[in-house]
This record gives sequence, C-alpha cells and structure tokens, in this order.
Amino acid sequence: MMCRAILMISIFFLSCSKDQECIIIRDKGEESGSYYFYFNANYYSNSQTNNLGGVIDSQFASGKVSKQVYDSHNIGDEYCY
Repeated sequence: MMCRAILMISIFFLSCSKDQECIIIRDKGEESGSYYFYFNANYYSNSQTNNLGGVIDSQFASGKVSKQVYDSHNIGDEYCY
C-alpha cells in the first residue's frame, strides 16, 4: 500500500508541466502609453512592418507589458510570463 501511494505521488509531480516561458530583456521601450520589452526572436528575417507603418529590425521580438512590470525590470533581466 505504501509503495502505491509513493508511486501515485511521484506520477502526480512528474506529470505537472511548467507552462512558463522566459526571455532576457534586450531593450525596453514606451510608445503612446504602451510599454514593451524587446528580446531575441527565435527566427530571423530581414525586417518586418510594424503597425505604425515603420520597419523594425526583426532581430528582436517584442512583448507588451504593464507599466508596473516595465518599471520593475531592467535590460538584461530575465522575464518569465
């Protein structure tokens, strides 16, 4: 009976998956009251058009964050979401 309980607990903990992803913040930016972290993208192309009609270097991907999160992290920090 004790072995069965240990086996069930082990399976439970091994089956839990970590759904969190983490990035290293390479740059930060604020535009029109929105706050962004820039990080290395997993893919590379020459450029991509942003929603304002400009072209950004796709070496970096970006993610919009709240002002509180923006203020609490620095360039070079790891950010997990």
